[in-house]
Amino acid sequence: MILGLILGNTSVRYAVFDQASIFTRGRIEWKDLEARGAEIAAAGAKYPVREVVAASVRDDLLGDLKKWTPSSLGPWVLARRDFRLPIENRYLRPEEAGTDRLLNALAARGRSQGTGAVVVDFGTALSLSVVSPDGAFVGGLIAAGGGAILRGLEASTPRLPRIQLAAPRRLAAEDTVSALRAGIYWEVVGVVRAMVQGLLRDLPWRPRLLATGGEAELFAAGIPEIHEVVPDLILEGLQIACRSRSAK
Repeated sequence: MILGLILGNTSVRYAVFDQASIFTRGRIEWKDLEARGAEIAAAGAKYPVREVVAASVRDDLLGDLKKWTPSSLGPWVLARRDFRLPIENRYLRPEEAGTDRLLNALAARGRSQGTGAVVVDFGTALSLSVVSPDGAFVGGLIAAGGGAILRGLEASTPRLPRIQLAAPRRLAAEDTVSALRAGIYWEVVGVVRAMVQGLLRDLPWRPRLLATGGEAELFAAGIPEIHEVVPDLILEGLQIACRSRSAK
């Protein structure tokens, strides 16, 4: 079995899986790693883990995370550095494509059954990744996610109250907290719908739309174009990449 780690911008996701199943999974924000990092080792200790496979957009935090993965769990392997991902990358400069986007595309390829796909990743960065019907990553769009917009407002408008993202009850909000929630929610929903509709006009195929990421369930409810919400799509992608590596 494998302990899989996804090092994202604001959190680390972990899972234990074999070629067929994911047995346990969790998510820890980086700010909580010192308090909760032992959860990762505990999850790995419950199963016969033979190695740790990580995928990262935060290589600067690899050292911090390694403290919570004892050597008894096996050696560390880093996706893209120690083995290539089994997906064609058609970016003009392939090295610029984020590992997270490639893993999402890899998992979406398996779920789209040859129709092509668009993965909307509601994370710190909001990204739309396009997968062609023949299974290649062909690019997409990147913007600010809901959490990033909220933190930007907090930094630049200190007199506004701090809030938690949530679905609004109404558009004509009658207090500042509700107005912020409604404004950010519909800003993200409106931007995503505009980008999706633009892609649907531009692409010569009709892709399956998948939503993923920490804010997916919140925002996807307002986007009827989305066919399926898969919060841990990236873990599926890492599992597929490990399966392909084992088959060689």
